[in-house]
Amino acid sequence: MGEDEHFTAQLREELRHRVRPMRGRDPKERGRTTTPLELLYDLTYVVAFAAASDMLAEQLSHGDIWPALGAYIFAVWAVSWAWLNFTWFTSAYGNDDLLFRIATIVQMVGVLVLTYGLPVSFERAAHGESPNNLLMVIGYIIMRVPQILLWLRAAREDPDHRSNALSYVVIISIAQVGWLLTAIVPLPVGVTVTALIVLALFEMVAPVVATRSYGFSPWNAGHLAERFALLTLITIGEVIAGTTAAVGALTQQVGWSPEAVLIAASGLVTAAAVWWTYFLVPSRAILERRPERAFGWRYAHLALFGSIAAIGAGLHLTTIAVEKGGVSLLGIALALAVPLATTIVLIFLTWSVLLRSFDFTHVPLLLITLAPLAAAVVVGAVTRPGQSIDLEQPGSLTTLSLVVGLVALGAVVEVVGHELVGFGHTLRAWRADRSGFARDSAGGPPRIAGGDGTARS
Repeated sequence: MGEDEHFTAQLREELRHRVRPMRGRDPKERGRTTTPLELLYDLTYVVAFAAASDMLAEQLSHGDIWPALGAYIFAVWAVSWAWLNFTWFTSAYGNDDLLFRIATIVQMVGVLVLTYGLPVSFERAAHGESPNNLLMVIGYIIMRVPQILLWLRAAREDPDHRSNALSYVVIISIAQVGWLLTAIVPLPVGVTVTALIVLALFEMVAPVVATRSYGFSPWNAGHLAERFALLTLITIGEVIAGTTAAVGALTQQVGWSPEAVLIAASGLVTAAAVWWTYFLVPSRAILERRPERAFGWRYAHLALFGSIAAIGAGLHLTTIAVEKGGVSLLGIALALAVPLATTIVLIFLTWSVLLRSFDFTHVPLLLITLAPLAAAVVVGAVTRPGQSIDLEQPGSLTTLSLVVGLVALGAVVEVVGHELVGFGHTLRAWRADRSGFARDSAGGPPRIAGGDGTARS
């Protein structure tokens, strides 16, 4: 093929989005990157995470701690799980044709509809009711029905993976009926919440069971690593947005001061440190060599997305405290320190799942990292206990900036510690894992992990 013919074929592929066969992508393709359509799809999740974070902060400011956390977990799970499933399908079958683009846009509409239902969800939870509501369910169904149609299309056009595709059709269809029933059938709150938990577990466990029975779809491990990293960046954006809002509210109240500068710097440092720490985990490099580990790795991200966005909620709570009052310094300290500590632990667990190594030499580093976070909570607890923040009181602004600064210090300690010792731990864990893999293979024919996650002789 000449250069002109090659260029013409490239333009046809990129610019003409007619209906194309939906055959499985190459799971071993190296260097595969995120498409503009996938980036567009992710933009709706900026809105969803921001709305969930804001609602969490608002309810925490009213003192509805446990109902707020329950509604937040439910919202983040629903949004993240729908994103994860579509991303998994796209990695296996994304062909960017006309029908695929339309299905993607319809799912984006579903994300927005679900987001509109979040205020109702948090309000219902605050009144002791189920966080589920019909508007959220409608949005979720709009997100999931196109996936059913896409899996049906994959089952028809990719006969090698038909059983796997049809298993997803059955699982998603059953789940949607269940979600709809929980929203329209009047049941006691306890029964409804139990049903929500059962449905969520079904959606997460059933695909793993089906995969063991019917095989894997041809997803690309390196592509998935990039996609999950990009959504992680989106959630980190909530930390930056929360910092901007908090500092903006503060400067409107008291003007610029050294304390305001410290809070602004601390928020940005926290966001950067979370980013730095996350990308110290060699997800793409390991998954391309051990793709079968993607299942545990992806489930760790469900909690990770929520914990990172919750850091932003803590900063939004700081904004509410400055503008409206009614929030104690201890409340702010906990709202910042707990999700950051959770994020650090989850990143460590992600590393452990990837490398199949629970390196307890990380424990001293973890304790050192958590020490400033604990100090922030102590400062919050001993500073005017039981009283709301009042910037007109002497020292209030200083203690507020101290709490935010200590939280940022914990994030920095994590980065410095991993830069000093993390590479050596990762290298040792990888060598031990590789040696163990070789020993397991020595007893029989060589077993090579296929790109679809299977081990083939």
